[in-house]
Amino acid sequence: MKIFQIKNKISKNLADAQKSGFYRFLSESQKQNTNAAKIAEKIIADIRKNGDSALISCCNKFDKTAFKKAEELLVSNQEILAAEKSTRKEVKSALKSAFTRIKNYHQKQMPKNLDFKDKDGVALGNHWRAIEKIGIYVPGGTASYPSSVLMSAVPAIVAGVDEIVMCTPTSAGKINSAILFAAKLCGIKKIYKIGGAQAIAALACGTKTIAKVDKIAGPGNAFVAGAKKILFGEVGIDMIAGPTDITIITDKNNNPDFLAADALSQLEHGHDSKAFILTDDENFAVKISASIMTLKQKLPRQKIIEKSLKNSAIFVIKNLDEAAHIVNFIAPEHLQIATKNPKKFLPKIRNAGAIFLGNYTPESIGDYMAGPSHTLPTSASAKFASGLSVFDFLKRISLISCDKNSFIKLAKNTAILAECEGLAAHKLSIEIRQ
Repeated sequence: MKIFQIKNKISKNLADAQKSGFYRFLSESQKQNTNAAKIAEKIIADIRKNGDSALISCCNKFDKTAFKKAEELLVSNQEILAAEKSTRKEVKSALKSAFTRIKNYHQKQMPKNLDFKDKDGVALGNHWRAIEKIGIYVPGGTASYPSSVLMSAVPAIVAGVDEIVMCTPTSAGKINSAILFAAKLCGIKKIYKIGGAQAIAALACGTKTIAKVDKIAGPGNAFVAGAKKILFGEVGIDMIAGPTDITIITDKNNNPDFLAADALSQLEHGHDSKAFILTDDENFAVKISASIMTLKQKLPRQKIIEKSLKNSAIFVIKNLDEAAHIVNFIAPEHLQIATKNPKKFLPKIRNAGAIFLGNYTPESIGDYMAGPSHTLPTSASAKFASGLSVFDFLKRISLISCDKNSFIKLAKNTAILAECEGLAAHKLSIEIRQ
């Protein structure tokens, strides 16, 4: 893990740092995988043209399945019941607890309809309506994520979505039983054994077996992200997710093992994961780096971590108060502030998917049990995007109502602007009522 010493003052826009090694390192880390998008485009074209047969072919090729007919793509009721029986009791209990916490949190997010009359007597407002049908994607490649079922589906349930269908890849032809139990917990009845870009294409375009949805949510690999980007507009998407990342701000009065473990919790996701640590003490930076090297030896995903460490770094800065400038440039998916007074940094942080405050709020708490969805903006998209919430499954419809008196008050200026834009029929629709 690289350690960068930043001796100069850090400005708000990092203008003074643009020729420095740490700036180039961070900029490089934000680049997207364009090759995956090209492959995704070919898969989408195949699904559009050949439907279920292309879907079966893609699954057999990329997910190493042996499907012969489209009916095999759907998880059967027997498989769901068997999964419920085989899932360990403590896992079911933990998932139920997480479901309740996530639901309670998102219920507090639900917006209220707005209705009012302005000074001219025009009745205005907006009403919220849930999206009718969504598809959620649950990763199942190098790791399996029952938590992602809850984090994508529960906000949609709270929002009032009518139907949720799910796609997840198999491992050796099977789906983790906990994933199927989590789906049952969420009332998801249609679960398809499909992964990658082909799953996104099927949900977005529809096939004979899989009905088209209105929106797709849930994280995935680079091929999933590439497919979502290409198909956006034809279908709604939550976000285009890149590799997971974490940034940690810490002072020297901390436990280096805590911070090392927190960094490793993200680095184990995949070879392109990233961890950045900001501190104001070089000796402490060395201690964290040493702890990471020691702790990773004990972890089963050590080979993945060794690759993702190449994308990661510790930055030693002179003044921890300037850490927010680097954080806002990184725009991390996860930001941990593990300092004596973490809340003092909050007013300065503009770009972050989720913020974890204090030494006893590791990012893992957010991944599973806290309540907010763990589907968060990656690849610096926290500069303009937010984490998944009920708002991703709601539409806001504007309401306007004029009576004759309020219409007359608006008519003159409306006609003037219509004429200004050269739209005679717009002007006529006003004047014909006067």
